[in-house]
Amino acid sequence: MVKILKILNHNSIIVYHEDETQLILHRGIGFGKKIDSTLKIPKEAKVFRIQPLSERSKQDQLLNKLDPIYIEVASDILTHAQAHHPEIGDYKILPLADHIAFAIQRIQNNLKINNPFSHEIRSLYPEAWKVARISREIIFNKLGYLINDDEIGFITLHLHGSQTESRDEGFIAAMIVNESITEIEKEYDIQIDMHSLSYSRLMVHLKFLIARLQNEEDLTLDMEAYTKKEIPESYELAKRIVIRISKALEKPVPKTETGYLAVHIERIIKEAK
Repeated sequence: MVKILKILNHNSIIVYHEDETQLILHRGIGFGKKIDSTLKIPKEAKVFRIQPLSERSKQDQLLNKLDPIYIEVASDILTHAQAHHPEIGDYKILPLADHIAFAIQRIQNNLKINNPFSHEIRSLYPEAWKVARISREIIFNKLGYLINDDEIGFITLHLHGSQTESRDEGFIAAMIVNESITEIEKEYDIQIDMHSLSYSRLMVHLKFLIARLQNEEDLTLDMEAYTKKEIPESYELAKRIVIRISKALEKPVPKTETGYLAVHIERIIKEAK
């Protein structure tokens, strides 16, 4: 049995269960119910862990302002995502619902907010992007509004953040990649083909570079001396990018990372010339 904390509408309620709050979605589950009463969760109900009680103030703010329809939409998106990737957590359903509500509000007011890192997000997190792309159909079927690829990029970060790093860290990663590519193009007066193999390799390298920093892992082979001597221009550019990464993530970057990054930069420059 669970205790009802809040009734959102006839189909959605918030309950207290095992030291945490949960969102329960099921047709008619809130009809005729009262706060503080108890009930048994139906087997067919969708159950989402929201946050431990220590986070109640944050979740209450979202629950008080969100139309339940956006929670239902976020539920459908997460249910689809978890069917393909069970490791995706459900505790970010409210932030996702809040983002969808804000996106629809922008569309209603004819405001377009661009996501300048949408291509980088797609390259860094291709699996999360594929899942997030289904959200366009879900949102259109439920709400009648069609979101663009920029919004899919933001939803990708929500889904990816549910698995590993936070959404903010995912956005920082995309920003760093975008700035790095821009710096390479400006430095060498070239146009990098974002569909090329060298670009994809650079994306993968930067993605795992950031992951290594998050996990405090080090590369075992040191190529710094070699790259510093043989490809000095690429090495200096790699060093500047590494400094930016270190500042953005507030983490020290081992010198071994600079050499490996220089190799990828050299490859992408040669291909673009």
